[in-house]
Amino acid sequence: MAELSTYLVEAYLPRTSPGGPAAAAVRARAVAEKMRHEGIPVQVLRSFFLPEDELWCCLYEARSADEVIEAGRRAELMLGRTQRAVGADLAPADAQVVHGN
Repeated sequence: MAELSTYLVEAYLPRTSPGGPAAAAVRARAVAEKMRHEGIPVQVLRSFFLPEDELWCCLYEARSADEVIEAGRRAELMLGRTQRAVGADLAPADAQVVHGN
């Protein structure tokens, strides 16, 4: 089985969308659960909404971007970019931290 990676999905979501970002999140989670039952390991980790940009973003865990795009299609999201995301919240012990001015 392929290793799971994290992916960031950006989807256009007009402020006037029925149910708004909460409805998009419910659809995304329901589709991911169905795909897992089909043997496709897709999971929604977290989602958030940028109202000024009308942009709904979601972090998925999956084997490939193609599986995430399929999940977005099934959830009827107006997908923009889908790209692999790498956590940067923990720096290695030997990393040099540079602070801006």
